[in-house]
Amino acid sequence: MRQCGSQQLQSGMVLARPIYDQHYRKLLAEGTTLNSMSIKRVQDMGFKYVYIQEDGTENIHVEELIGVQCRREASEALERLATVDKQRNKGTSNPFQVRQKEKAFGTEQQALVQRAINSMMRDLMYARQPVYFPGVYLAKDQLINHSTDVAILTMLIGLGFGFTNKDLAILGKAALFHDVGKIRLDEELTYLHPMDMEEEQEDLYRMHPQMGAVLLEQDITNDIHVTMAVLQHHERQDGTGFPEGLKGSGEPPTSKVRERGTIHRFAEIISVANYFDNLVSGRVEREPLNPMDAVQHILNHTPDWFNPHVTQMALSVINVFPEGCNVEIRESRHYSLVGFRGVVSKINIENLSRPTITLLYNARHQRLEKPLIVDFRDDSRIKLDYLTDL
Repeated sequence: MRQCGSQQLQSGMVLARPIYDQHYRKLLAEGTTLNSMSIKRVQDMGFKYVYIQEDGTENIHVEELIGVQCRREASEALERLATVDKQRNKGTSNPFQVRQKEKAFGTEQQALVQRAINSMMRDLMYARQPVYFPGVYLAKDQLINHSTDVAILTMLIGLGFGFTNKDLAILGKAALFHDVGKIRLDEELTYLHPMDMEEEQEDLYRMHPQMGAVLLEQDITNDIHVTMAVLQHHERQDGTGFPEGLKGSGEPPTSKVRERGTIHRFAEIISVANYFDNLVSGRVEREPLNPMDAVQHILNHTPDWFNPHVTQMALSVINVFPEGCNVEIRESRHYSLVGFRGVVSKINIENLSRPTITLLYNARHQRLEKPLIVDFRDDSRIKLDYLTDL
């Protein structure tokens, strides 16, 4: 299997993996032969690309870090919270007001949240390859999908730092709920691209961390670390973030001793994961960036925006060239292969930028008679370019 950009899909192509809607209900099954109607449906739903079957890529398999059931549980927890909050505060024009004394995070909601976090921790700890890549088969610009992806990457970074299960659970909950304040905003504003916001809309949008903190005060567990991380996930190391303009300590997030008035260590992790997911889903630039370009953006803003220790750990767990992605060889010590195109067939866990590639086309973009499988783990000169299609 390999990736194919939704705009490059053609009738007759066959899906190699199922695709789901924002509620993780199956839209199209694996093995579906695409036609003009199904292609338009994929494009209208906002999918960046899907996986298709391709001769020569039969042995390429893409494994998700967490299963669909786990994503469904996270979706259920967030949707349930949003429903309860809206019902109890119906008719309230002030997004910071809580009309009901009863907790929105009751026993039932707390159980859903805990189940989702436990499922994520289980799947991540038992993953064959604990590295992150965006959930490309899911429709973009959905608050639930974004929150789930940010939680996955955040917890992977936490695992890399050796966090205890207790800290990892708190970190995961904070990441899953980092944008929970947006449920207090009009849906139109929630999904409006930042570049299209008027000044008044942007001012209101930038209040979502405080709104989230207000909502989390209704949590029966009342974990201050979750609330602080949600409140501060848009703060920047140099103090140019919002809502309070806090500065970072520069310490690794394993250090629990922080100077008063600096950014919470969990917020620093969520900040990087949140920005990365916004980049690859098209919430920063007009068009979504591929993982490698997104990582470069984060590096460009480190240490001004992001904690260098967190950025470094993120680089070790973000798979910039995931299995199934299309690439072209820009540089290599194997000069004769420069310009060849193919599909990443196996990652190198020790160096994610040097994968094994199944080459299908030569430098003239002519199909090879037989696929050529090359392991670039020892190629220090290898540089690859992303392709939406071959």
